[in-house]
Amino acid sequence: MRPSYLRHSFLESGYGLHFATPPPADVADLRHLGDQEPWRVLACALANLQQGMFEVSGRLLGLMHEARDADVWNACATLLSYAAPYSVIRKLEASAEKLLAPVEHSPYTRRYFCEILASSAGVWGVPHLISHYRELKDRKVEAEVEYYISQVLEGDPGPISRGPRVLWESNGLPPPFEESTPIFLTEEYLTQLEGTFQELVSSQKLHEQEAIVEGERLNIRAVAQRLLTRVRTGLHPDRIEAGRMLLEATTGMDCRAFFDGSGRLQNLTAAAIVEEFLEREDADRYQSGVRYFFGHRIPD
Repeated sequence: MRPSYLRHSFLESGYGLHFATPPPADVADLRHLGDQEPWRVLACALANLQQGMFEVSGRLLGLMHEARDADVWNACATLLSYAAPYSVIRKLEASAEKLLAPVEHSPYTRRYFCEILASSAGVWGVPHLISHYRELKDRKVEAEVEYYISQVLEGDPGPISRGPRVLWESNGLPPPFEESTPIFLTEEYLTQLEGTFQELVSSQKLHEQEAIVEGERLNIRAVAQRLLTRVRTGLHPDRIEAGRMLLEATTGMDCRAFFDGSGRLQNLTAAAIVEEFLEREDADRYQSGVRYFFGHRIPD
């Protein structure tokens, strides 16, 4: 059962990567990583990751093998996305098919791997993300993953976020018996994804261990500036949530006030938080293309 000090933690429109209330004094004690209660493991992992103890992220892989609870997987996905070294995420990707092996797994299960690959933003991971998309069989899940891919490859939601073109195929019967079936041009879309990715890698001379966000090498100042524009205008709410998480993860800033208790964006408050960050010039300490968690450089 999720404890009160993790209420709304790991949620983009909640408390993000912070505890809801002060956790127990021994929350970071490594013995909790072996606990049978998944939320104690997650709390311990979060507390250690906030201090730059990135080796604990490997325990999250084991937790995903042990638990088949959606809330636990959501929390694991969030921590892996923003705090795990790429070496750990590569291990997760290598075990993906084993985790997907049960015949009864939900079509949403593969979405977790897409979320982690997209939010961790590794150039190396984009081909894997595209490969997962190719294996999806549920249109609703495909639409969600199209958003993830757009988050990596497009500055603003555009053709990639809209998904493949659709043709309508008639059954050939005369009205009123005629019906049309949508045909999604998936192969054309996959070619578009691969071409866009290769063009970005070539034009920006990206290396596989670098991070790519919204069509460019990760730059936390640019992330904050785009986020500020969006919270002022209310445009692209999904990108606001993703931007908040990336800014919070990188710096450790407390962005819990971005949203009220019902998950509604507090535009003026959010704008003030981002403005203060930009005015302090804190962005200058973060190297472009490199991931950080709570100010600690994530090793790879």
